[in-house]
Amino acid sequence: MADMPFIKNIKREENVVELKPWKSIHQTITKPMVTGAGPMEIKDSALAMGFAHITAPDVLGSPTHVHPFDQWIYLIGAEDFSEFDADVDFTLGDEIVHINYPCYVFIPKGMKHCPLDIKRVGKPIIFVDASITQEASVRPETLASTKRPTYQALNNKD
Repeated sequence: MADMPFIKNIKREENVVELKPWKSIHQTITKPMVTGAGPMEIKDSALAMGFAHITAPDVLGSPTHVHPFDQWIYLIGAEDFSEFDADVDFTLGDEIVHINYPCYVFIPKGMKHCPLDIKRVGKPIIFVDASITQEASVRPETLASTKRPTYQALNNKD
């Protein structure tokens, strides 16, 4: 994550943050992403969300891992939320879930998950990663107010 660009959102009002775009670490995500970094921007906020515009196959979130907070992943059509023209395999626990419809996936803390294998994209989709935690996964290490939890990789030796 060392090469991830610095998120430079701007706090406009006490509870209003202007989102500034940044470049994804994934080469296939070519449009700018936006991320709300929770407590780093608004003291009492614990919600962090990242939004990406997906136009090409990719593998996100690899390797399979767990973390100490709940997470929600949304997959929706980019132009019309209900239009979903993509094929995705998502590892949840010990199963692979095949997704070809708009949805959200709840991942309770401690559940093995990922990779999110986006196999085909017929029409662009929106990927949303949401966590309610002081140190959400969408935040680069250098931006965390305290040390971010380390993922526990489950399918490699690291």
